[in-house]
Amino acid sequence: MSVFENINESHLTDDLMMIYEVCGIETVRILLRYFGGMTFYIPKLSRLDSFILGYIKENREAKSFKIMAQELNVSETFIRSLDKKIRDRAKYLKE
Repeated sequence: MSVFENINESHLTDDLMMIYEVCGIETVRILLRYFGGMTFYIPKLSRLDSFILGYIKENREAKSFKIMAQELNVSETFIRSLDKKIRDRAKYLKE
């Protein structure tokens, strides 16, 4: 039995409690065991550029910019500007 198995929700700090509430105690234990002492920054979805660009490419015919913006929690203007970049790049590569 690992010492980490003895950790329960009453032992958790506020930030670990947030993780516990969403992911469960086992995830908290794993994070403590393998990443204890490290600092993490968890970016917003909009910072995952390759994912966002791929999502727009895959969904531009099926979904409106407004719907994609709502799903990704970004502005419609942001989606439009990235879509323009995608189209400009495709046009450039064709030339």
